[in-house]
Amino acid sequence: MFEYISQHPIAGIALLLLGFLTVFVCIMAMISGRKRSEERARIIADIEREKALRKEFKYVDESTFLPEKDNYRLVVGMCAHIQQSIETQEDMVKVFNGLSEVKQYVYALGYVFEDGKNALSDFFRANGEPLLTAAEKAVSDVIGGRYSDLFSLMYSMFDENDESVSVDEKKIESLDNEINEIINEKGESIYTCAADYIRQNKAEFLN
Repeated sequence: MFEYISQHPIAGIALLLLGFLTVFVCIMAMISGRKRSEERARIIADIEREKALRKEFKYVDESTFLPEKDNYRLVVGMCAHIQQSIETQEDMVKVFNGLSEVKQYVYALGYVFEDGKNALSDFFRANGEPLLTAAEKAVSDVIGGRYSDLFSLMYSMFDENDESVSVDEKKIESLDNEINEIINEKGESIYTCAADYIRQNKAEFLN
């Protein structure tokens, strides 16, 4: 073989390149397989976490709203509680519109936090009306501050009825980054605002 390669250098180079290509393909296949495995594990973990959350918050009582309850978990848990009460209805939009303002706000905030945990724009891409409008009002009334300002700006960019603002992917990416910075710095205070709103209005859920 070596004698053949020495006599046919071009063929030798081709064989060498083919060898490198084979190794490269094998490495990429391993990486792709590992990524798929990690993604499956993440999806399964998310499903198990949601199942546990729905079970924990299916029925609520005074202990549900204790101050030591994790703020983020309380918000997304109460969102799951409301979801379970309306998901079996034939017209979920009609049922949602019939909820009290408190329940609409809590439901919307849960989706904002969960769907937007990696990038707020994910929340807007995944959902529609009337949830988006309820979320914009909830963030403004319950959380406020710079987070609310940026949320409202992104809301207007995804508002199909607002022709004065268009979807600008670079601007959306910039807003996502700025909002993530706020979450990294002040996330717990944001979750606390939402959780305290729930605790202050617990009567809505205990009746």
